[in-house]
This record gives sequence, structure tokens and C-alpha cells, in this order.
Amino acid sequence: MPRPVLITAGATRNPIDSMRSITANSSGKTGVYIASALAQQGLSCTLMGSNVALLQPGVPKTSREFTSTRDLLKQMHEWTFEHPKGIIIHAAAVGDFEVAEQSTGKIASGSNLTLHLQPTPKIVDLIHSWSSDIHLVSFKAAAPESTPDQVEAISHKQLKRTQSKLVFANVLGAIENNVLLLSADTKHWYPDRADGLQALIHEILRWQ
Repeated sequence: MPRPVLITAGATRNPIDSMRSITANSSGKTGVYIASALAQQGLSCTLMGSNVALLQPGVPKTSREFTSTRDLLKQMHEWTFEHPKGIIIHAAAVGDFEVAEQSTGKIASGSNLTLHLQPTPKIVDLIHSWSSDIHLVSFKAAAPESTPDQVEAISHKQLKRTQSKLVFANVLGAIENNVLLLSADTKHWYPDRADGLQALIHEILRWQ
């Protein structure tokens, strides 16, 4: 039986008050592209995307919107419970911090504001505790100016820590170039991001 696929795309929005949030720069374009490509191959795909990601062209019909890190965690946990032998391609930019005490209303503007932030749950580290049969593809954005050796080192750490089958890694500020696709047995560098994505899609199709 083919493995169902979950793809996450875009950035979480962790609320500060009823109008403001902490988020990241992520259009969700990569996740939407992967979801569209796999759906065209006949795979059962669910896209969980941010409000911005779901505005991208090619969004599959089976899509759901997420908001905060905790909302995404809840939705992914539920999907994994329903599809314990599925594939998760976790491409979303997940917020690492949230406000310790969120305001229930709108904070008045025009004054200095100090926020007490606390870490959010690390979703990618939890997935294999939900199901050991999940095939996980995790993404890693290395710091700007990271060398290839540094990218490989942090990707190996993530591969082991998260029990990913593949890590898709790039360097912030140069995301269209020099993409690493790393597994426990192989590593491949692609000078062009599009080639790296095609290789990733090919690997996912082989898992079916």
C-alpha cells in the first residue's frame, strides 16, 4: 500500500497579542512545490501550510492551514496517529520561541515593550516518538557563510537526533545554490536547488 505523505510549508506565527505575532521569512514555496509534484504522481498528499503558503499556485486540494508552532504540532501529531507508516516532509519554518504570557487583547502602541520569550516544543525531534515507522525528511538552514564541511556536520547531527531518513540542507542567504541531500549512507551536493528538489522527489517516490 502506498505511503501517504504530509508536507509542511511556510512559517508559524506565534502570537504576542490578538494582532501581533513572531514569525519568520518563509513563503512556503518549497513545500508547495514538493506537494504539487508528488500529487501529480498520484500520491496521497496532505499539505499543512501557513496562510501565506496556501496562497501559492499549485496548492493541493487536500490542504490545511496552521497558525502557531503549537497548532502545527497538534495537527502533525493527529496526522501521524492516523498514518503511522506515512512520510513526513517537514519543510516549514517553525518558530523556536513564543511569548511566555500572551496578552489576551491588543497591547497599546507607542510605548516601550519587553517580551519574555520561552522555547517552543521542537517538533522535528518529537516525530519519531509518535511513530517509529514514519519516514521523515527534515530540512536544515545553516547560518550564513557556513562552509560545506560545517553544513555536513550539522546535518549529520540532525539526521541522528531526529532519526530522519533524509536531511535537505542549505545555507541562509544562498538557498538557491549548493544544496545538500544527506542520508545515513549517502551524501550528494547539488549546485542548483531545483536539482536538489528533483532528487528529493525521486527518493520519496522510491519509498512507495
